[in-house]
Amino acid sequence: MAALEHVALKALNLERTADFYQALGAVISRHDEGRRLFAEFSSGSRLIFDAVATAPDPSALTYLGLELDSECEVDDLIASLTDQSSGVQDMRQDYRQKTGPYGFFVTDPDGYLIKVFKYHNQEE
Repeated sequence: MAALEHVALKALNLERTADFYQALGAVISRHDEGRRLFAEFSSGSRLIFDAVATAPDPSALTYLGLELDSECEVDDLIASLTDQSSGVQDMRQDYRQKTGPYGFFVTDPDGYLIKVFKYHNQEE
């Protein structure tokens, strides 16, 4: 079976992008003389951002999903992001009592929609 290793995207401001994804738990590294940024997650998958001079069109991507290890991590992260970003859409209450993605959506600095969640099983 194949595994998704990376997704390549464009970013207008690599510093803001690095700060955002580092807050989500990614390890950041820079490549190609600073024109490319890698955001690597604990699963081993990466987002690769290339610097561009014109803002990218985020509508080409529906969303990226980042699964955390626990619902507690989801709660802690949304609390920290709510202070920094007005673009948080909380969907935790929808799945507190049923199976589904306990989490939230947040928009990154380039307008890409990110779903941050822990898959919640009703039996848990």
